[in-house]
Amino acid sequence: MRNIDVMRILLPPDDDSSDIKLQLLLDKAENILLDYLGRDTLPERLNDMTVQIAITLYNRLGNEGEEKRTENDISVSFSELVTDDMLRRLKNYPRKVGTINAADTRQTS
Repeated sequence: MRNIDVMRILLPPDDDSSDIKLQLLLDKAENILLDYLGRDTLPERLNDMTVQIAITLYNRLGNEGEEKRTENDISVSFSELVTDDMLRRLKNYPRKVGTINAADTRQTS
């Protein structure tokens, strides 16, 4: 089953988001995982994690940048995109050799 189909099943039945919007969230979630792993392709076994992160991104739409909010007596806290459980699972997929800190290398003259 395609990730977008799984995402449609997991979203509320009255959700009318376009496939383009959902695909953009799935692409962003995949890029988050690829950046973390330092890879060019995502192992197929991580497709469910891509969907999980995409749904978290979906639920945060309109609340970007917020960690916590209080209105009247209601307090809302936002969880991390990549949870500790996900990080433990990602340890099974070592980073690609030569990518650790690659973005931090700077030329000095």
